[in-house]
Amino acid sequence: MKINIFLVLITLTMMNSCKKAVTEDEQTCTNIQNATIVSNSPVTIGNTVTFSTQEVGGYRIYSWHGPHNFESQYPDNSISGAQFENEGWYYLNLYSVNGNCQKIDSVYIDMQFEQGTPTCSIPNNTASYNNLPDDNFTTVTKGIDGSLSQKILTGSGGAFANLTVYFHTHWRDFEPEDGIYYTANTPVFDQVDFNYNKVFVTTTKSSIYWASHEGQKVFVSHVGSKLQVKFCGLNMSGSNGTSYTTVVDGNMLEQ
Repeated sequence: MKINIFLVLITLTMMNSCKKAVTEDEQTCTNIQNATIVSNSPVTIGNTVTFSTQEVGGYRIYSWHGPHNFESQYPDNSISGAQFENEGWYYLNLYSVNGNCQKIDSVYIDMQFEQGTPTCSIPNNTASYNNLPDDNFTTVTKGIDGSLSQKILTGSGGAFANLTVYFHTHWRDFEPEDGIYYTANTPVFDQVDFNYNKVFVTTTKSSIYWASHEGQKVFVSHVGSKLQVKFCGLNMSGSNGTSYTTVVDGNMLEQ
């Protein structure tokens, strides 16, 4: 019997190809099942978030979904300049194209406040202005503003001493976390603004309503369970038909 060498070679090649494809598919499935997620959580706001899983090889699809409409089809991911809107669960659906194997997993990215200390030193429950009478607060109370329904810390005392700090709406039902916050120029915060490290500072002096300028640092902390707010060189504006500015150092400790 004659043997067709050409047919034998083709047959052997096909058998080797099939064997190799099956081996690769099995290995991909094994890699998918063994895949794990790593991240650099917790992350300070403004920094880069990274999270990833292994490259499993073969014909595979990575499908990530997360906060703030995050989507990705890559094993390695990063979000630069991350803010609180990027905090939350990131879900991974990793599967082979032929549908033989799948791995579903997730990772929680925790965003944290910047930390720091004020550059000035001022006694508790006082406010010192560069061109207005200083304040000495006999009471400093935490509560909910009746009209805006937002958490506030209010200092008062005597006929004219008054100062109120409004916290972002997020803190209506939570205790504010320690860290650096930034001022807004209005007590009405955007309801879909997830960057809730914001406060508004206001006082009424010389029959003028004063409001903080945007983007200034305010230091929030706790002494025991008591809320404390400090700031240095805080610029504020007011108007009674004529515009005015003032600069204030403040330190308010809940009593």
